[in-house]
Amino acid sequence: MRTKLSLGIAIVAAAAATGCGPGAHTSELNTAAGNGGPTATSAPSAPVTSTPPAATPRPKPRVVTPAAPSPTPTPKPTPKPAPVRTKPVVRSTCGAPANPWGYNFCGRGAHIYSAADGVCGYFDCINNFGNGTGYMVQCNDGMYSMSGGRRGACSYHGGEGQPVYSGP
Repeated sequence: MRTKLSLGIAIVAAAAATGCGPGAHTSELNTAAGNGGPTATSAPSAPVTSTPPAATPRPKPRVVTPAAPSPTPTPKPTPKPAPVRTKPVVRSTCGAPANPWGYNFCGRGAHIYSAADGVCGYFDCINNFGNGTGYMVQCNDGMYSMSGGRRGACSYHGGEGQPVYSGP
């Protein structure tokens, strides 16, 4: 009895799995004599196999590799324009140092009683150059003084040499 019951349960389970129930096909099931349980008939039936549904292929996730950051270009420093300077007209200074004012030993121009600012950047002036009360002269040792024509001019520098002229 146990075998018939087990067989019946297996058939009902198979029928339920395939979509067939006990009332769906009554011709295939007969009642067993005396016990009321279903029995299998000899009618051919399709083999019961359960196939899993076909797997839908999932798209592979697209791997986005971030591009390496491009290096920020370092701007090249813009060279500063050179200050606009007017070049002095090159004239003969007859041995006086080259200078933008045209000061010379040639005798061109007049004596210089008020020297231009920055003159000591071109001429080797004595320490008290700015205190002088005469005109610009070259002392005998090569230094320059503003005490030309005055008593004691270039006294510590070998005496007064030649005057410096303002140029044309």
